[in-house]
Amino acid sequence: MKQLPFIIQKFVFADESLAQIVDLDNFSGAEGKVPGYFVMSSAPPNIEDAEESSDRHQQQAIQGINDIADHLCHMMTDAPDRCAELVISVHGYNTSLDGVQAWYKNIFKYVNRHDPAISSSPSRVFVGYRWPSENVALTKPKKVIEALGALPPLPRDLLLTGAVCALALLVFELLFLFKMSVAGFFLSLVLALFLVLGLLMAALVVLRLIVYFRDSYRADNFGVLDLVELLRQIDQAVVQRTANSQFPLAVTEHEQQQAVLKAREYWAKNSRNKVKLSFIGHSMGGFVVTNVIRILSDVFDSRSISKQPPSDVGDVYRLERLILASPDIPVLTIVSSRANFLASSLRRFSESYLFSNEGDIALRIASTAANYIAFPSRTQARGYRLGNVALQNKTGSVNDYGLVNLDSLDRDFPVDVPVGEAIAKTKQNVMDNLFLTYDRVQTRGVVTLAKLFEVQARRDSDRATVADFFTYFDCTDYTDLKFDLQNNFCSAQPVGILTRALCKAALNPLDYFLLTLDYGTGKRDVHGGYFEGKFSQQLLYRLAFLGFSDYLDTLDGDRQVALSQLHLDCQKLKIQGYLSPMRYRVSIQGGSVDGTKTEMLDAMRMRQ
Repeated sequence: MKQLPFIIQKFVFADESLAQIVDLDNFSGAEGKVPGYFVMSSAPPNIEDAEESSDRHQQQAIQGINDIADHLCHMMTDAPDRCAELVISVHGYNTSLDGVQAWYKNIFKYVNRHDPAISSSPSRVFVGYRWPSENVALTKPKKVIEALGALPPLPRDLLLTGAVCALALLVFELLFLFKMSVAGFFLSLVLALFLVLGLLMAALVVLRLIVYFRDSYRADNFGVLDLVELLRQIDQAVVQRTANSQFPLAVTEHEQQQAVLKAREYWAKNSRNKVKLSFIGHSMGGFVVTNVIRILSDVFDSRSISKQPPSDVGDVYRLERLILASPDIPVLTIVSSRANFLASSLRRFSESYLFSNEGDIALRIASTAANYIAFPSRTQARGYRLGNVALQNKTGSVNDYGLVNLDSLDRDFPVDVPVGEAIAKTKQNVMDNLFLTYDRVQTRGVVTLAKLFEVQARRDSDRATVADFFTYFDCTDYTDLKFDLQNNFCSAQPVGILTRALCKAALNPLDYFLLTLDYGTGKRDVHGGYFEGKFSQQLLYRLAFLGFSDYLDTLDGDRQVALSQLHLDCQKLKIQGYLSPMRYRVSIQGGSVDGTKTEMLDAMRMRQ
C-alpha cells in the first residue's frame, strides 16, 4: 500500500464536557455517539520540511480508515432503513493548528453532548479535516528573515539597492546637494527610481508574509488532493467490507478480485442506500470542498454530459449536503455561465446552503485584493467573493427579516406544477434579491447579481439557475448571545455577532472602517462569527448533520408550522433567509429529491 498523505487521530471525551484529540493506538476516554476523527494532511508549511511519515503514523492512518469504514458499515447494518452519513468540516485560510482543533472539538462536543436532536440519531461519522495552512506573519521576525532569505537574486538585489538609494536620498536632501547642480537633479531621479523598484520588491515580501497565495497553493495542491485520497481510501475500505461479507469464501486472489467487482456492482445498483457525504466549508475551506467535488465527479458519466450530473460519486458515496460559510470562492459560482467552473459540481448536492454577510471585510479586502492579481475579470465587482453577497430590501423593520420569499413559495409553487416551471413564472427571482456593496457612485452603493451579470441574468430570467439550488442566510444584522461551547460560556446580552447590526439597507465606507477596527482588535469575528452565535450554531450544525427536513422535524411535527417557526426565529434574530424552491418542494410539499432535481435540471437544459 502506498504511503498515505495524512495523519488520523480520534476525538474522545476525557470527561462529560472536555473533548480531546488522541492517538488511535493509545487512548483513554469516551467516544461519542457520533464518532469523530481528526484528519491532518501531512504536507508541511514549507516543502523543505517534507519527510516520509513514520511507520507509527502510517499504521494509525490505516487504522483510522478501517475504523471509519467499520463505523459506516455497522451503521448500515444496525439501521438498514437509514443511510450512514459522513460529515466533513474544512477550515479556511490563516488558521493555526490550535484554532482548527478548537473549532472541531466544539463541533464534536455540540453534536454529542449539547444537541440531543443530533446525538439521538447516531448514523453519522464526523471528520474534522486540517490542510497545511499557516498564520499571517507580518510581526514575526523569524518569518520576516525567512521571507527575505527566500527572495530570488534579482528581487533581493533590487530591494537592497532600493534601501541604499533611500538612505542616499535622505543624506543628499539633508546636505542640499540636489539643489546645487543639474547632475544632482538627475542623480536624484535615478535614486528615486531604484527606491520605487525596492518598494515593489518589499511589497512581494509583504504578500508572502500575508500567506494568502501560499495558503492557496497548499489548499489546491495538498489540501484538495489529500482529502480526495482520504475519501478514496474509505470508499475502497467499505467496498472491501462489502465483498468480505457477501463472499466470505473467496480465498484466492482471483476470487477476491471477483468479489470486489461484484461488491462494486452491488453499490452501483443500490444508489439509495449509499453513504451520504456532506461538507461544511468555511472561507478557503469552501474552495477546498468544491474542488474536491470536481475531482470526485466522473466527467465521463453520461448524465454529466447531458447536464444532469448524478449525486453518486465513487462506489459508495452519494453527495448530500453542502454548507458554505463565508466561502472564499468567486461570486460567479452561483451564476449560470460558461465561466462557472463549479456549476456541475454544485448541482450534484441534494441540499446546498450559503451563510454570508455584507460586512465580511476579511473577504472584501484581503481576499478580493489578493485575487485581483489572479482572477480573470475586467471589472472590480465581479472579483468579489461569494461570502460577501447579501439579501436586499432592508428598511430596518422586523418584517424585513426571516425567510423573505416564504409568501412567494406559498403562492407561486403549487404542488401540481413542476418546480422548474414554477420558477419560470414567479416574480421573485433570487438573482434580483442578492446584491453586493461595491460602488459608492451607485444608488445605495449596491448592485444586484442580476444587474452585475446582466447578460446571463437576462438569458436565465425565465428558468431555474444554479442559484436556485441554494438556500441563503444573510447574517449581516444577526444579533444573538455569544456561546462558547468548549468553555461553557454564554454572553449576558445579545450582540451583533458578525457586524454592528446597524440594520441599514447597505453599509457605507465608515461602517467598513469601524468593522475593520472591530476585527483587528478581536471585538467581533466578521468572518467566522457563524460558529459563535447560539442560534447560528444550531442552525448550521443541524443542517449539516440532519438536513433541512429533519431539522424542521426537531421544531414541530408539522413541517409547515416548523417552517413558520424557523421564519420567526430568523426574524427575531435579524437573519434574512431565502429558501430554495427545491427545498420547499421536497421538505414542505413532499416531493422526491431526485424527481425535483430532475425537474429543475430539465428546465435548465431545455433553455440552453
